[in-house]
Amino acid sequence: MSDTVHETERLLLQTWALDDFDAFAPIARDPKVMAFIAEGKPWPDSRIGWFMGQQAAHQHHLGYCCWKMVEKEGGELIGICGIAPLADLDETEIGWWLKPSHWHQGFAYEAASCVERAAFAEHGLKKLVARVYEQNTASVRLIEKLKMTFSRRLDENGNGTVLLFEKQRPH
Repeated sequence: MSDTVHETERLLLQTWALDDFDAFAPIARDPKVMAFIAEGKPWPDSRIGWFMGQQAAHQHHLGYCCWKMVEKEGGELIGICGIAPLADLDETEIGWWLKPSHWHQGFAYEAASCVERAAFAEHGLKKLVARVYEQNTASVRLIEKLKMTFSRRLDENGNGTVLLFEKQRPH
């Protein structure tokens, strides 16, 4: 059973349930969505299931995760948005994925701005980071719209250069 953790005008950010796999898997298998995620390739079912389980564990242990993004009108799972620990950087990352049919409609910004506010106000974080491939211009623009500042280049791999942005909790 999913629970709504955060709500915006058009979206519900909800915890994960086992029966979300069929709705989420096509997003994680979509080459357009996954082009700038991890290794830039669609995920196999085993990794999709692992990711969902990891998010449920983060929610249970930390009180936050990358929640599923559900459109209020119609109840469709259209992506993910949330915060999660980055063990290799000892930071907490904000991130989002959105199915292509919902690109360029403000959904990612609507969800990310809600999550950012909640990260600082409700979840008590002092700082957020965002990793993004330099070539992912839509996400770079969204990060800049969130008023995150460029921190450094993390690495270069076969998919391009990964940039790190950060934002401190407002005082």
